[in-house]
Amino acid sequence: MTTAAEQHYANEAARLLADETFATAMTTVRMAALVALGEVDASDTKEILRLQARANCLQDVRDQLEAAIKAMGSADGGFDPNKPTA
Repeated sequence: MTTAAEQHYANEAARLLADETFATAMTTVRMAALVALGEVDASDTKEILRLQARANCLQDVRDQLEAAIKAMGSADGGFDPNKPTA
């Protein structure tokens, strides 16, 4: 059984992932970091680590939101494979 707070979190996660502005911002910033990684001086370890951290962090945010949705069964219309069908 899920709490109201967990369901609210999942609902907001779904809303954010469906929001075109949010998705565009996340994708744009992550792609800029990945492109910059391809262009950075290979000896600039500090900049490489900074860009990797930025790209990874943005992916981690997306993964966290998707995990919250899946935990509530919201990604598949609420189907819970662990509950018996009628």
